[in-house]
Amino acid sequence: MGNITGKVWGDTSVIIQNPLVELHKINIKAGYKCSEHKHVHKWNGFYVISGTLEIHVRKNNYELTDVTTLRAGDFTSVSPGEFHWFNCVDDCVALELYYPEPLSEDIVRKSVGGKTETKTPYKLIATLNYPDLSTFASVAAKATSPCCNVCDIDPMTNKCRGCDRTPEEIKAFGLSHMPEGYNK
Repeated sequence: MGNITGKVWGDTSVIIQNPLVELHKINIKAGYKCSEHKHVHKWNGFYVISGTLEIHVRKNNYELTDVTTLRAGDFTSVSPGEFHWFNCVDDCVALELYYPEPLSEDIVRKSVGGKTETKTPYKLIATLNYPDLSTFASVAAKATSPCCNVCDIDPMTNKCRGCDRTPEEIKAFGLSHMPEGYNK
């Protein structure tokens, strides 16, 4: 075992320490507690060998402090970023484990995936009326953004939510790129 370091609440000795994990044996005196603290990137686990140890955790997602009572053979862990401390009820011998936040927990999803719905721009273009050739030419000249195959006209703005163009701009762009013989 590594060096034994004295603490107000007892002592700790390093069993293993490397860039991925730290394991300490801790001896805690009854009636003592450690400081309230948090680890930014590490999980903090506790396994009790003998005695009784309370783990207090101030949860980030609600206004309560969770208290977990551990006896011989019990284990619990504290997430990174949560303030916590231990209280020793009976003289206690425990293993304290530190390990990094795993990369597998790195993703936060805002939605679920699935099949995409695409609309053919020609269906929308065919439903638009065009008054005359000069209007067509002026609208076609303004049509600078290409279609992204998401044709959904917002009734409030009269613009496509996919390409941010008016129906006239969509029609002008589509007609200017239609194959020979298209008569709409």
